[in-house]
Amino acid sequence: MRVLAGLIAFVPAICLPPYASAAECTGPAAIQSQLKAHPTADAYAALGNWFSQNHQPDCAVQAFQSALDLDAKSGKALDGMARAFIANGDAQGAIELLRNAPRDESTSVDLAVAYRKAQMFDEAAGVLREAMKSWPTSDGVVGALVSLEAHQSHYAVAQALAEELARQKPDDLEAQRIYLRTLVVIGDNDAAAPLARRLLDLAPKDADLLNLNGFLERKAGDYAAARKDLEQAVALNPSDLNARVNLGLVLAQLHDSGAAKDQLEKAVDLGATEPQVRFELSKVLRSLGETEESLKQLKLYQQRLKEDDGREQAVLKATEAAQAAKDGDNSKAAGLYREACALEPQDAALAYRLSVVLGELGDTAGQRAALEQSIKADPSSPLAQYDLGYMEFRAGDNAAAEQHFRAVVKAAPANAQAWLSLAATLATESRIPEAQQAVATALKIDPNNAGALDLSRKLAAAQARQ
Repeated sequence: MRVLAGLIAFVPAICLPPYASAAECTGPAAIQSQLKAHPTADAYAALGNWFSQNHQPDCAVQAFQSALDLDAKSGKALDGMARAFIANGDAQGAIELLRNAPRDESTSVDLAVAYRKAQMFDEAAGVLREAMKSWPTSDGVVGALVSLEAHQSHYAVAQALAEELARQKPDDLEAQRIYLRTLVVIGDNDAAAPLARRLLDLAPKDADLLNLNGFLERKAGDYAAARKDLEQAVALNPSDLNARVNLGLVLAQLHDSGAAKDQLEKAVDLGATEPQVRFELSKVLRSLGETEESLKQLKLYQQRLKEDDGREQAVLKATEAAQAAKDGDNSKAAGLYREACALEPQDAALAYRLSVVLGELGDTAGQRAALEQSIKADPSSPLAQYDLGYMEFRAGDNAAAEQHFRAVVKAAPANAQAWLSLAATLATESRIPEAQQAVATALKIDPNNAGALDLSRKLAAAQARQ
């Protein structure tokens, strides 16, 4: 692990600038009273979960941070903070938070999800397979691994995992749901349909099961039954874009074009990005005589197809590059990552992965350019900001290094390396009081950390000499 000028060994630490004022972050009275009487990590984590459920992400992060200030190893707080990072699109922040933290079922899944969103599929699979050693029948862990394997088109592996879980837990609705979803993904509708109906009989108000049944009925051509189930699914969960897409397609088949248009447009508003949705909406609009809008949707469909093709090619090249790097061929990996970055220049994760292999090759100029590209695509990218800060520190540009380390702390406040690196940078500039504040934050979270203790002693000695 890197050491800055012999001063510091990097370790987990947490600090967070305020996102919202206390007046804006008021939770339910019961939790607030509990916190006033006995502030614990679990109570703050409960408050964070309440804020998350009530769509107050900044307040949730603040509450989870308070929980971690009380207990840096709190599983509930780590889980909540990681989910908050992921929900805000900061997969790298979640990775930095959990990579070296103690993990339970929930945080193992969180880390795997973050790796997957960063397109680090091998790392995600490794985390989940390691978790299965401790929790072999965990719905969350096995379900995440099944989903990951299916996403990579490893359908036989996904089916075997899901089928075994369902066999071991015949009365567990979630285990059976995982198996059902897997059958749907691999296209085994004949096996999926009776299972879907049986599960819906057990949980008739389950919006997800209603949507899955509606999908299977649509595929079977039973549009009347599909409409009934899908309308219930949408009524129970209006924000489910998949149910709205399915319902829109069913309504189009039933020649109810006006209602189909409404459902497909709402699906788009909710974030549906599949090109086929635009194509089907274009057809519905044409049937309604809305020619101009139909042509607009058709153009968007064609544009999305082109974008998806470029993205697919980038993913394929990145996957091949990752394998080349694993095999020790960093030159090949760098070339493939460069091709992937050319196809997806706004993908911060791809640019960062290019920087890593270029660093292994000793191409400092190329590594710097790749890190700058990553930061340009995503200024909050903590990994890229940290590595560029480290390069600036090594180059003697302490002002630039400080700027990058502060960016990491802001984007990923659980990043210990950034706090300790910041302390070392400030110490190098003889800004002893500020450096002491930074290292004190690390010691507040991890009082027994040897590197932080060593740096604190050196800073105290430097202070005494002034």
